[in-house]
Amino acid sequence: MWSIATQRLLDEDGKILANEHRELIRKRVNELKDEICALHLLHNTFAPINRLPPEILSRIFVQSAAECRQDSLSWIQVTHTCHHWREVALDCAALWSHISFVNPAFTKVMLARSKNAPLHVDLRTSYTRTTPVIYEALSEVLDQGSRLRSIAIDNVTNSRRSGMLHLRRFLSKCKTAPVLEELRLRTSLDHCLNSGFLQGGSPTLKHLEISGCIISNWNTIPSGAALITLDLTRSHGQENKMLSGSGFISLLKNMPSLENLHIQFLLPRGLYSQSPAAAPFTHPKLRILELIDYPENIERFLRAVHVPNAENITFSLDDDVNFPYENPDLTALFGALQSSWHKVVSAGIGELRVSRDAPSYNLMPSHSFWLKFNNPASTTSVQSPYTLDLRRVRTINMDTGDVLLAVEQCWGMLELQILDLDTDDEMAFDTWAVMSDLPKLQGITTVSEQSFYDLFQYLIEEHTEERPNAPIFPFPALSSITVEDVVLDPESLDEWGIVFRGRPEHAPDLKVTLSQCSGLTREILDDITARVGSRVEVVWEGQFR
Repeated sequence: MWSIATQRLLDEDGKILANEHRELIRKRVNELKDEICALHLLHNTFAPINRLPPEILSRIFVQSAAECRQDSLSWIQVTHTCHHWREVALDCAALWSHISFVNPAFTKVMLARSKNAPLHVDLRTSYTRTTPVIYEALSEVLDQGSRLRSIAIDNVTNSRRSGMLHLRRFLSKCKTAPVLEELRLRTSLDHCLNSGFLQGGSPTLKHLEISGCIISNWNTIPSGAALITLDLTRSHGQENKMLSGSGFISLLKNMPSLENLHIQFLLPRGLYSQSPAAAPFTHPKLRILELIDYPENIERFLRAVHVPNAENITFSLDDDVNFPYENPDLTALFGALQSSWHKVVSAGIGELRVSRDAPSYNLMPSHSFWLKFNNPASTTSVQSPYTLDLRRVRTINMDTGDVLLAVEQCWGMLELQILDLDTDDEMAFDTWAVMSDLPKLQGITTVSEQSFYDLFQYLIEEHTEERPNAPIFPFPALSSITVEDVVLDPESLDEWGIVFRGRPEHAPDLKVTLSQCSGLTREILDDITARVGSRVEVVWEGQFR
């Protein structure tokens, strides 16, 4: 059965003029379409997800968009699913506040739909072209300085389809950003900071990351009392104007809340003060410090800036452009670090690990040294470890043992408990003599044949020769030796009994672990176990020959 209105039109066929009849039918069809649409909308409201309050559904949209918005606009499909979803999505300002430039024409649409919500800007030249549309969209976004919450601009690309953006003119539009919390600016040989960008203030800025910009004056860098992370980077070969040490100290003084500091090839090369007797600046809040620069620049920084409460320090020592084949002055560097980080260094080194670095572009040998210091706090509660990561230490005219001796000479290693060596450098007897006197050294790991056999030969000599100045027995606290990735010589293993069987009664029992080594048969292992005695446990982790 038809509805009354429809049936009336059917009954009037031939009774009224054709044009008038067609117009009545058209109106009826539209009425039916509206009814169908209304019924569809009502039907959709009973779907379980559409029974959610709009604010909950909005959160779902925002979360799903966050997972893919970085590289695409596929999240926009939520506005095409149904009428209810579209209404909720269009009314959700937060959904549109993460401004994308994947489609510059759509950037303006997002800006309008974001209403007054704080803006998050993400611009990458790797997926866009330098067209007037991009400039126009970026200009409109930066005009919203009062709404900017985060800015991430990556202006470095190798793509042929895109090019460098000239940022200086556009960043000059943004003098103040009262709610800005995060700024990441990556470019190449750009003077954009000289545009007055954020010089009017950014009081809530917490994270600042600037890479590749030409910094002619420390005053061009945005700063503030709320800043927690500062990351300043320039490339190794990038020319930069001379930056003053006093200006750098002033910059740090303007960041009293700073906890994380990363500086790459931007440390001042000159004096920090004209007065040799000037007191160093102390930054008590700093927890993580990473410096990548020439050793002498790092040394000058440590003498001018003290970081007594830093928990993790990383130094990467680069080649001096004037003397590229000279080893760094580690004694001077260690002395400067001791003055800057005194209470941590004084607590003593508990663990020391050495590893070979991958071959560098100039094929100069280098090693990394990881040192874990004892907790300087008086409390015994569990806290984060205090560590020093010393990377790219060149060993041209010296070996790893010389570095260890420099550490012992400058700081002492009486608290050392763990020594881990992954190096092909020869370890001289003098080095092992110093190590063997350490009263708390409990574990030694060697990950190369050179370091293992150097240690073994030292132990043999200590037990077979009269050495008037030698201790009663070497390594008094040693309880663990781990040998990894070594080809073992069965003939030299015959001397294990000489090395281990003569340990005094008051020495701790010893566990020797052979991990992923080669060259043994089960019979040889059984013979070694019998030779070393009951107080030495030999553990084999690998395949027999």
